[in-house]
Amino acid sequence: MQLRPVRAQDLTPMRDFVRSLSAASRQARFHGGIKPDSERLLRYLSQADGVHHIAFVAVLACDDGDVIVGEARCVRAASGESSAEFAIAVADAWQGRAVAPRLLHALRRAAAAAGIRTLFGDVLAGNARMAAFMRRHGFAPAGAAAGGVQRWSGYAPCDRLAAPGSPLREPGNASLPAA
Repeated sequence: MQLRPVRAQDLTPMRDFVRSLSAASRQARFHGGIKPDSERLLRYLSQADGVHHIAFVAVLACDDGDVIVGEARCVRAASGESSAEFAIAVADAWQGRAVAPRLLHALRRAAAAAGIRTLFGDVLAGNARMAAFMRRHGFAPAGAAAGGVQRWSGYAPCDRLAAPGSPLREPGNASLPAA
């Protein structure tokens, strides 16, 4: 598995990734019903300028092209702002295998390099796993929850992340160490 910035030619792999997410994972990522085949959504997810919209994918290199197993992105709140909203999703089979921390680490480094100082993200009420992830990575609730959503905020540059070279466990391979 490798991490890299998203690119325009990722439209088809991104479509496959979004389609592969379970209903619960889609709800957690997009907070509502989406059309996984929406060209507008897929263009948005597969294009980023690296300054106002920064996005990374975790990919597996296969003979017939890359397979996306995770994505993380942040988008500036407004032009010139030093804060950005971020989101992250990992394919169900790859959850719990250190993909999300590695994506967040790459995103935070790129965001800080682009002048983004604060990342914020909305987590659905009841998503205890994501709330724990946010807490582990230095984010804190920002105000009271509203409408079934809790906003979390944290600094973009952060040294409290898992080392980017930490081992990954492949789905179904219990012989590799847990991350």
